[in-house]
Amino acid sequence: MAKQHRRAQISRSKNHQGHIVEEVFDDNLLPDAAEIKKLAELDPDIINWLKQRAEKEQDFRHKSFTNRIKLVSKTERGLRWINYLGLFFSFLLLGGGMYLSYTLIIEDHEVLGSIFSGVMLIAIASLFMSKVKSNNNEKTPPR
Repeated sequence: MAKQHRRAQISRSKNHQGHIVEEVFDDNLLPDAAEIKKLAELDPDIINWLKQRAEKEQDFRHKSFTNRIKLVSKTERGLRWINYLGLFFSFLLLGGGMYLSYTLIIEDHEVLGSIFSGVMLIAIASLFMSKVKSNNNEKTPPR
């Protein structure tokens, strides 16, 4: 029952050329009154048929909209879990790296343990900052 109309046009002048595209999409569930009147003259039961089709179309649209909302909800829930898991594993890596640094310092490798912990902290901080920047659509400088 949807009607579509598309018009494409090229406009030219001395200095430039343009392309115009116009699309009209009438998404009405029922045809207009004049068409219904013409169709009713051909078949008197067409009005009931049109009503049934419109009800089915409306039910389909509602189900489709509900399915889209469920899909978006599942996607968002999955992204949240990925973020939580990323935080958890980065915390584990940071904790493991700090423990390794601690054991290096205890075993009389103070310089190596200090450098390792500093590099570990800087690496984790830079990963978090690049993730925040990518979530905010900011560009990160190339490495």
